[in-house]
Amino acid sequence: MLVAAVVLILSLPGIGEIRERFSSADPWWLAAAAVCRLMSMLGFVRALWSVFDRVMPWRRALVLGLAEQGANVLVPAGGAGGPAFGAFVLTKIGVPADLAARRHAALFLITSAVTFVAIFAAGLLTTLHILPDDVGILATLLPAIGAGIAIVAAVAFGKSDPPSEPSGGRIKHLWFRVWSFVHAGARTSVALLRQRDPLLIYGAVAYYAFDVASLACVFEAFGGGGPPIGIFILAYSLGHAGAFLPTPGGVGGTEGGLIGMFVAYGTPIGLAAASVLAYRVFQLGLPAIFGAFALLRVRHTLAHPPPREIIEARFAAIVQDDEE
Repeated sequence: MLVAAVVLILSLPGIGEIRERFSSADPWWLAAAAVCRLMSMLGFVRALWSVFDRVMPWRRALVLGLAEQGANVLVPAGGAGGPAFGAFVLTKIGVPADLAARRHAALFLITSAVTFVAIFAAGLLTTLHILPDDVGILATLLPAIGAGIAIVAAVAFGKSDPPSEPSGGRIKHLWFRVWSFVHAGARTSVALLRQRDPLLIYGAVAYYAFDVASLACVFEAFGGGGPPIGIFILAYSLGHAGAFLPTPGGVGGTEGGLIGMFVAYGTPIGLAAASVLAYRVFQLGLPAIFGAFALLRVRHTLAHPPPREIIEARFAAIVQDDEE
């Protein structure tokens, strides 16, 4: 990660301007960025706790949520590495494997859905001039249309009937298993959202919103000058598509995607590069630090797991609800 960051910095134009911005950064705004990042991490923990109907103790949800976010930094899986790790841990301590995987898939889909809703809302409101804008209409309308189509398609997919198992063929069975898993996660996501659990909605929104706020604070630390709020949300959301590159923590892809989108929306490259690089220190560093301590606790729990009958009894109601 350090080598990738150094290569990225050295390859960017306007290095002298970036150094000057770092030397004159406002420490109070940087502290605010760190606080916002911590609030984002706690939002994820809230969403995790709610996805499992709050049956696990809050402290265990906190440890598991922090460990999952640490795994997201280390595992190159486009943000799915943390939920996959969490499902593995819960399965090891006695939670039914299907339940752990399905609910974590729902957690990943719900937290990801917030991004698409934000793109749709920011793009639409900016296109209608309800939010200030300084770019062409296609730069805001097209992302809104794309996000709207994705949201409708995801909801329709979640409400559709489960796929039928194919009669034969190894590849067909493999595709059926993958499709069934994604479909089950989508159905569970729709069912959870229908319950309108305020903690789930707050947690998923806070996970996204406070991370956006963290980047906004970094922009302020370097003197402001970022785009208007609607454009800022679009650049942030679309730029994070670079995180899907198969590198730990999305290093390289995320920075390039964010800097590229902010520059495309009119931000000076020096300001965009300095702000994104500083923001990534918080986005990667804080989950790695807190996740490392949480992973030690997870290791202790796996070595000394609670009695399986207690775990099975605690999650029995959730299993029954999912079967119904």
